[in-house]
Amino acid sequence: MASAAESIVEGRRARAEGRFGAARTYYAEAAGIYRAESNFLAYAHTIRHIADMYCQESKPAEAKPLYEEALEIYRGSFDTKLLDLANTVRPYALLNETIGNPIAAREFWQEAKSFYASLRLEAGINECDKHLAGIPQTF
Repeated sequence: MASAAESIVEGRRARAEGRFGAARTYYAEAAGIYRAESNFLAYAHTIRHIADMYCQESKPAEAKPLYEEALEIYRGSFDTKLLDLANTVRPYALLNETIGNPIAAREFWQEAKSFYASLRLEAGINECDKHLAGIPQTF
């Protein structure tokens, strides 16, 4: 059996080649290893990447619970890196925008913007502003 790191490397390769099914399988193997090792932050990071792939394939229903689980883990740990949290909130905001949930999308874009501002990441702030501008403020 491959290590989690080896599975991630193979998953990245498959994802770069557009083989999302294979990539998800490799990432799922790594996630299983991380979960068995109680390495929950690595597990959250890995399932977030699986969710990202589902979004790339326009499968928001499959992505949503993975983002939610990753966010729950990140929010529940004092060891969470702010960038990891921001990089999970961001695609969750996009997912909510995509599925037609503007109230949640606005909330998550604002949260992501706050995190990116704390990290002084202009690209992230600008992306959040762009999306916020496109969401009506009244519903």
